[in-house]
Amino acid sequence: MDHADFLQLCRDTCTALNYPDPEALASRHQISLDGIDIGLFFDEFDAADRLICYIDIGPLPDIGREELLERLLAINLLTGTKTAGVYGLDPDRDHVLFIQHFLYPDMMSGQTLAGILQGYSQHAKAAQRTFLDAFNNAPLSDLLVRSFESPRSSLV
Repeated sequence: MDHADFLQLCRDTCTALNYPDPEALASRHQISLDGIDIGLFFDEFDAADRLICYIDIGPLPDIGREELLERLLAINLLTGTKTAGVYGLDPDRDHVLFIQHFLYPDMMSGQTLAGILQGYSQHAKAAQRTFLDAFNNAPLSDLLVRSFESPRSSLV
């Protein structure tokens, strides 16, 4: 994949999503689906074999911050790889992020990527209700499973 292919994939993805601005991903590398901000980036020279996607899960609550950060680290230990995604913290905005690498982007269509991004926006909404809820004391494994339950099971 080269930069021109990436831009076309971004346009095709926005078209498949019926996004109001079909150039949003290509020009700003960011869209918002169901109130969830999603960024998509490509580095033709250092990582031409992957796309890097950032999903903004939301702000880290003031109550129970340490416990929630411990929960995120535990989730990373259970599930985190470059192909399964990891959670992180944007210290500038104090928001929890989910970071996913999509390998072999040249094999991906706009329709496929649109479905994946819709799935991740649903995951972000579920994560806000489950493991980012400081008052939810369910076992971590249950919280994680519920965060990935959505009408769309198209997560990569």
